[in-house]
Amino acid sequence: MNGSISKQAIGITVCGTLFLAGTGLALSAPAAKKPAAKPAAAKAVKAAKPAPATAGPAFVDNTPLTEEQKIVHALHRLGFGPRPGDVGRVKALGLDRYIALQLTPEKIDDARVEAKLSRFEALNKSPQELAQGYYDMMRAAQERRKRETAARESGQAAMEMTAEEQARQREQMRRQARTGVAAGVAQLQMAKVVRAVESERQLQEVMVDFWTNHFNIDIRKNLCRVFKITDDRDVIRAHTFGTFRDLLGASAKSPAMLVYLDNAQSQAPQPINRRRPRLMRNSANNGGPLANAPAPAPVRRTRGGINENYAREIMELHTLGVDGGYTQKDVQEVARCLTGWSVNRRTGTFVFNRRGHDDGEKVVLGRRIPAGGGIRDGETVLDILASHPSTARHVSRKLCQRFVADEPPAALVDRCARVWQKTGGDIREVVRAIITSDEFFSRVAYRQKIKSPFEFAVSSVRALDGTIELAPNRARPAGMRPAALRGGLNALLVGQVATLGEPLFQHQAPTGYPEDSRKWVSSGALISRLNFALGLASGRVAGVTFEPPVPKQEGVMEPARIINHLTDRLLHGEVSPATRATLLQQAKTAPTNAATTGDTTTATRLIALVLGSPEFQRR
Repeated sequence: MNGSISKQAIGITVCGTLFLAGTGLALSAPAAKKPAAKPAAAKAVKAAKPAPATAGPAFVDNTPLTEEQKIVHALHRLGFGPRPGDVGRVKALGLDRYIALQLTPEKIDDARVEAKLSRFEALNKSPQELAQGYYDMMRAAQERRKRETAARESGQAAMEMTAEEQARQREQMRRQARTGVAAGVAQLQMAKVVRAVESERQLQEVMVDFWTNHFNIDIRKNLCRVFKITDDRDVIRAHTFGTFRDLLGASAKSPAMLVYLDNAQSQAPQPINRRRPRLMRNSANNGGPLANAPAPAPVRRTRGGINENYAREIMELHTLGVDGGYTQKDVQEVARCLTGWSVNRRTGTFVFNRRGHDDGEKVVLGRRIPAGGGIRDGETVLDILASHPSTARHVSRKLCQRFVADEPPAALVDRCARVWQKTGGDIREVVRAIITSDEFFSRVAYRQKIKSPFEFAVSSVRALDGTIELAPNRARPAGMRPAALRGGLNALLVGQVATLGEPLFQHQAPTGYPEDSRKWVSSGALISRLNFALGLASGRVAGVTFEPPVPKQEGVMEPARIINHLTDRLLHGEVSPATRATLLQQAKTAPTNAATTGDTTTATRLIALVLGSPEFQRR
């Protein structure tokens, strides 16, 4: 992003040190300190060093959260951070009623967001239409390569094409960008951002993000780039608060998952009919129907083969967990049970290939599965895995990790596992047990998780009361600088999330992005986040519109007033003395008189530094 904060913000080193001290070196609430007399970088670095081993035990604040802190905490954990006015609205509604409403998203009117996304045609296409679009793209690419090869062989350089041919290719590329596979991927990513920023069903979007990572699919793998659209719509969103067994079953039959983890090509080795050559010879001698058939090609002993990728990941990641008590033999047996679970690549739908299924007897986790079961073998495996105690504990722990702490309390995990087993894996009830628990509303959990890049970017827009313009290149939204309209995808919020380190739907490993928020802390992340914050505050993130949260006042604004206004608005008044001192020093270097001259340079920098502060990085 042009004009990065590393060039424009004078206090970057000091604020950066505060960030590392508050998030990377000690994963606890920033301690209240007296500001250094001179906030120089060297002193800030020294202050950020861990205490020596001889120091006494760190102070632990166990005081109960205030009612307002509980509301702020809920807005951060059950959603992507509060918008201005959200705290007051929840207070008027009642926190318990707000939580109950978020647990039943079907009761929340979200028509405005759905109407906004209705222009994204790819999100509503059938699996067959999406698959057809993929093959159209592949054919177009093949034809283009053929033309380029023919042009090279005939000595015609690309620059020698006629103006008509060049115009035709440009129009074809524009049409493909508007309606093709790339457009579908972009719409899927944009829809995720819009819903996270603007949807009233915040807990629904948090859970969609959780399950998207739990059942991770990388859209860069051939057909996954179109099949993930239906996976997001018909698997993840359709089963967010249902039973885990239904969600697991939908994922197991998801064309995107079957392609991503290679089960679509897994089939029992098929023996070649050794009698065929002899039958052909006999038929030829007797003038039978095979008399004129071509001689058979040399044959292998078997064709096809079992792929264990999905079988391994469904146990290690999706259900039991790495320490869930399964063996390599169980992986092999589950893979046998799931042979023939494949995809009709033309219709984009699940298909069971009975001929490719291993119909022999299997034993999975000590349970015998009789021979001849067909597709029921796989269903039985899903029943076993979904109801297993290790699955209840593994998934409950991940949910507690998402909502409560990177190292969730064992007692809470145990209670959630019991709720899981009592309710048959009812996701809604397990989540309810977490977000209404004492552990959830404890001081220990308050502001203790670091935001992921996606959470940071989305919560920044929400804190500024921003909205997403879906077509920023067609008409410049009011208040947006022209520079924001250049730079393509990287200039959009989706591209910025990718730059921050979390490209949407593009985690290569099946593990998905981590729920342990400590994985997101690094010095490189600091610089990227501060650069993003300055770009956002400066209006250089294309498609994001908001009114700068600067107090209106004639003449020069008092630095302390600016700081108080911004910290109240963006941090709800919770700011450490060290952060406040840094912000005040920045405000004093060049006080702004935005109301009379339009000079908002200092205010913009301060907004960026507040968004980049340790307090805002936490949720």
